Amino acid sequence: MKRKTVQIIAYGTLMTGECNHRYCRNAVSIQPCTIKGTIYDTGWHFPAFRPEGDNTVHAELIEIPIADWPAVDRLEGYPRLYDRMLVPATLADGSTVEAWVYVMNTIPPQARVIASGDWKNRE
Repeated sequence: MKRKTVQIIAYGTLMTGECNHRYCRNAVSIQPCTIKGTIYDTGWHFPAFRPEGDNTVHAELIEIPIADWPAVDRLEGYPRLYDRMLVPATLADGSTVEAWVYVMNTIPPQARVIASGDWKNRE
């Protein structure tokens, strides 16, 4: 019986080595990817993403069991703080796949754009 999974795009604290990666501990696969849009440092120790803009955002495509998705939704404050959106992710080999990304509903006024597009190298 095939395990049911969902592919999410992590651009911040869900990424490998980050504080909330434990929510992805049952991941079936993790691979680097990029998406188009803008990533912000919210000033709250986690980033925000908006699909506007043509910047390259560095992320990970993480395939998790569908049973783990509700816990990730709770972490992300879905649908109050973040909504989910299907977007194309570009993999290292140049291929693309559609996956779910969390999009912050309202960017806080103190947030600043992360020019590098990379949460891990935001300084």
